Amino acid sequence: MPIEEDFTQALRTTVPTFEPPHTSSFVQAGIRNGRRRRRRRAVAVGVSGAAALALVGFGAAIVPGLLSDGRPADHPLASPAASAQTGSAAASATPKPTFTGALPADHALATLTALLPKGLTHASPPGGERSGQLWIDDGHGTSLLEVHVSRPASTTAIRDHVFAGTTPLADGTLIQSRQAPPGTDPGHETVNLLRPDGLYLTLMQWQAPSQDTPSTRTTPILTPAQLRAIAASPRWQ
Repeated sequence: MPIEEDFTQALRTTVPTFEPPHTSSFVQAGIRNGRRRRRRRAVAVGVSGAAALALVGFGAAIVPGLLSDGRPADHPLASPAASAQTGSAAASATPKPTFTGALPADHALATLTALLPKGLTHASPPGGERSGQLWIDDGHGTSLLEVHVSRPASTTAIRDHVFAGTTPLADGTLIQSRQAPPGTDPGHETVNLLRPDGLYLTLMQWQAPSQDTPSTRTTPILTPAQLRAIAASPRWQ
């Protein structure tokens, strides 16, 4: 018998004894398998998302400029106490503007010029930058100003002779004004000041362009109150 007929006969004999598969069980197994895969996928997505969030947080912690307040992440915020200590240390480390001996005349003149009332013109007389002298004019005649500022090693003699009988201000500053006796030519005014830190200042005003020439004015350009205010300014350092 040819092989094709043998195969056909075998199929005819076997088919009646073959039981059909239980398709419902196959379907249920497929559903269970699909649910398991979906749960695994959800778990995998959750884990990868958490890892991504952790990586972002870690990156924000180590990469400067990622924080919402713009603060570099590698520089944590200091506590208030630490900030206060840092501020006090910086303040104590900042040197205060000071000097010993005589303040250079050009520095004294720069401060004096900055303290003059508005509306005055000023110029430096010959040698003024070395002698602490300045010409000022209000349009009605020139006056000579002269300023000397120092911080001597001892102020005992100054207190005893210049400020004898002077009542100190609330902060301990000594200040006194003097005017030339009537008939003195040229007329002039002087303000002396001694601060508790040892700064000693003398400010003089002549009603003429020079100490050795007759007065060219009948009234001073700066009033006694203005001279005292200039002398008492905290800008003298």
